[in-house]
Amino acid sequence: MLLYTNESYGTLETIYWGLPIVIYPFLSGLLAGSFVVGALYHLFHIEKLKPIGKLAEIASFAMLLLAAMAPLADALQPQRGAWELYFRDHFPYSPLAMFIVIWTAFFIAFLFEMYYLFRESNIRRIETDKGIRGKVAKFLILGNSDLSEKSIKKDHRALWILSIIGIGLSILFHGYIGFLFGAIKARSLWSDPDIPPMFITSAVVSGFAFVGLLYIIGFKWFSNKNKVEPDTLDVLNKATIFAIFADLFFDLIEWLFSVRSYNSRDVYNSWHEVFSWAGHGPLWFNYHITQVTLGLIIPALLFIISKKIRRSWLWTLIIDAFITVGVWEMRFDTVIGGQLVPKIGQGLINLYIPFFGYDGYLTGIGLFGLGIVILFVFGYFLGWEEEPEMIDNKKIKEEL
Repeated sequence: MLLYTNESYGTLETIYWGLPIVIYPFLSGLLAGSFVVGALYHLFHIEKLKPIGKLAEIASFAMLLLAAMAPLADALQPQRGAWELYFRDHFPYSPLAMFIVIWTAFFIAFLFEMYYLFRESNIRRIETDKGIRGKVAKFLILGNSDLSEKSIKKDHRALWILSIIGIGLSILFHGYIGFLFGAIKARSLWSDPDIPPMFITSAVVSGFAFVGLLYIIGFKWFSNKNKVEPDTLDVLNKATIFAIFADLFFDLIEWLFSVRSYNSRDVYNSWHEVFSWAGHGPLWFNYHITQVTLGLIIPALLFIISKKIRRSWLWTLIIDAFITVGVWEMRFDTVIGGQLVPKIGQGLINLYIPFFGYDGYLTGIGLFGLGIVILFVFGYFLGWEEEPEMIDNKKIKEEL
């Protein structure tokens, strides 16, 4: 566990929600936002988003698996996870049990989504690859090798329905995390009804930026067939602008609610001690500079003022990196910032994160490293690049 000392008053408090719990909402936000990006193409057939359709779904599915590992890394006995979460009498009524219900439903829906999305390309891979990728593809089609127009039409219709279900589940999945924090009245900086929608909007922002990063890195340096399309970047970055403004709107509401006269004195004082410029709180740079200025305001302004920036892969790579870091800071400021205010005593608790241990930096590095491995494995076996179509799918989409 993380131990923090209050140097001013000599108190010692134990904080149970450390770095893995910061990583958990961050990963779940990438999951929800990436899924929204992929669903935009399947629902509205935005052709300029076609190059990133499969990539967004792979990224979202990888984050779905990885997000569940973060709270397990924080658990003292993760080997008991399945029993405690599925078979104890609190299921499905406790807050954590509700997470398992939503995650399981999302996982099942995602399996169907991935099946229909990659079935056609898997069939094609069986014919062109006789190695392990071809064998895996043969298993993944589950014996359905029908490529008739009627069959492909059913695939697209299933994807359309599953995308609607998935958007609802992704909002519910990440909004639930915000609800979990907002419902905890014991922490003055968490008891805020604005946290659930703020988590959802920041998740969409992070999803657009994350998919943009993967698209540029994948198609620029790990692709022999495709290239980074400026039109795709332009559409993606325009959507990012709207998501950023929505996120800034809820950030403003939170600032008014927590800092101005719309809340109790203890919340006002706590916010100022942790985040305020005037108070030089421990997280003032994280919040004002990294999260809000570099992570939201400057990226939005750059995307708005210049079309060349929106269509530039280098500028987009840099800006999306800043946005992703800014969203990470939002999760860090929420989880850690709410715990810097002691329940007893005065002053603030000094933050110390160890390098080793289940809640240390090494665990965080391991989780992100595992995420990179999962992304590359899925990308290798499923294929995130668009391949030449065997039949006229455009005609099918028009009929749908």
